[in-house]
Amino acid sequence: MAHLEAIAPEVSLYPYSNGKRTGPRVKFPDSIAFSSMNKPSRFEGDITDLEVTGEIPRDINGTFYRVQPDHRFPPMFEDDIHFNGDGSVTAIRIQDGHADFKQRYVRTDKFLKEEEARQSLFGRYRNPYTDNESVRGVIRTVSNTNITFWRGMLLASKEDGPPFAMDPVTLETIGRYDFEGQITAPTFTAHPKFDPDTGEMLCFAYEAGTDGADCGVDIVSWTISADGVKTEELWFKAPFAGMIHDCGVSKNYMVLPLTPLKMSLERLKAGGNKFAWDPKEDQVYGIVPRRGGKPEDVKWFRANNGFHGHVAGCYENEDGHIVFDLTVADGNVFFWFPPDGEKPDLPGRSRLSSPTCRWVFDPAAKSGTRVTASLEWTTNGEFSRIDDRYVTKKYEHFWQLKVDPMRPYDFARCGPPAGGLFNCMGHYTWDPEDEGKIGTEDVYFAGPTATFQEPVFIPKDGGKEGEGYLAALKNNLDELRNDVVIWDALNLAKGPLATLHLPLRLRLGFHGNFVDHRDIEAWQQRRAGELGPVQPAKEPLPWQRAFAANGAGSQLNGHTNGITNGRRANGSL
Repeated sequence: MAHLEAIAPEVSLYPYSNGKRTGPRVKFPDSIAFSSMNKPSRFEGDITDLEVTGEIPRDINGTFYRVQPDHRFPPMFEDDIHFNGDGSVTAIRIQDGHADFKQRYVRTDKFLKEEEARQSLFGRYRNPYTDNESVRGVIRTVSNTNITFWRGMLLASKEDGPPFAMDPVTLETIGRYDFEGQITAPTFTAHPKFDPDTGEMLCFAYEAGTDGADCGVDIVSWTISADGVKTEELWFKAPFAGMIHDCGVSKNYMVLPLTPLKMSLERLKAGGNKFAWDPKEDQVYGIVPRRGGKPEDVKWFRANNGFHGHVAGCYENEDGHIVFDLTVADGNVFFWFPPDGEKPDLPGRSRLSSPTCRWVFDPAAKSGTRVTASLEWTTNGEFSRIDDRYVTKKYEHFWQLKVDPMRPYDFARCGPPAGGLFNCMGHYTWDPEDEGKIGTEDVYFAGPTATFQEPVFIPKDGGKEGEGYLAALKNNLDELRNDVVIWDALNLAKGPLATLHLPLRLRLGFHGNFVDHRDIEAWQQRRAGELGPVQPAKEPLPWQRAFAANGAGSQLNGHTNGITNGRRANGSL
């Protein structure tokens, strides 16, 4: 019998009709989100001794972790976005000049439900109203945004749900992590910060008041001590329901950039996008006290419309003012979330500029004060990183992916650059004498057929700020294959010290971190002894208990009359 594909047009086998998946065939959408470097990888496995060009520095002994969205099954909707993919973690273990590779999915509740069904059951990005009826009340996060090391475990996180703990050596998923029952909010940041002097984790959540899908303005910030004890918890409200992706921390404050990507419950219920860009709304900065704060102590400073990127550094200067550095684009970077009533503008993204902006905030100023950046450095980049030993401190060095449209690009061989034309890696040094001046730039060009992903900094033992190495994934767009590049962090232009060749293609990832193996071993010993193993969450989240108590009712995926987290949506008990 002839194969069906030999006698029927391919279009008749395409499993999407009117934008929604209709058939059982396992095929991903024919869309930009699933093409080029973003074709699904769906790979788990191990590779011992990666091929290397150059020489890996012998003093590197640790693991470079990063996480990527990678849909395990074809999505329910044809126009699904990259951000909606299941979290898949990469570990590059480096020791004695050798490097091994490991890749594993995060076994979230969503992942396990879909694996059991052998198909996608969860619908649009952060929209429970589009899910299959069978998964109502299931935590739907995909844990695909960041992977951080905390007290002997990895935390895979995405800001729409709680983190999931993983073993740092095997990448086995341990389970949902609630900090031994201390944090039961429905959401948790993908960008916790770690105070290098105290060992504290500084973290927060937005849309935290009910089930993580109410499009509300409730925010909570926490401090977790080095011993794993929650020492601070502050609930307060944002000026509007927008996105707060990253944060900065100084010695006494947390800074929350509130981006005018606005949420709408009505839009969700209609089956639409979670977010819509509002070009008429301000960008806003929340100044949150780290210790003993009350809701009325939180201040919000406003600036002209802009789209926040990622934070470089944050510290307090001699005047007690907060110096806060991050990239800010002059328009909607997330073109797939256009303003209400408009269509996505993909070409418009390439017209945006994205300087690194230095803001100096006076924490004594009144809430509502309008501010402007004290300095704009035309780095035209994103995904800033610093030497993490200088979190909360005055710093000089940061690294960033850079877009340089003046460099050659082989469009004929590579097509559109997936994820943006991040064709350079930049090292920037602030003027050490004057925080109001820019400094020097050191750039490495990937070549006309490649781009880079977010870097990580690897410090040298006993080294000064910036002394060490920089590592990042390189996207070989002409081959659809990845390398890992290692540079001297203070001399990128000189070229790589080593290039680790992966014999496969990974998807475009978001964030990652390097962990010294001595830290992993020390925590393994503590976990094998007095601390005991990492304990996953033992109880459902409050909104899940309320959902079950209500008998599911007619609400979708846990909407429970606003009663969750032991409080009502208005904050009352």
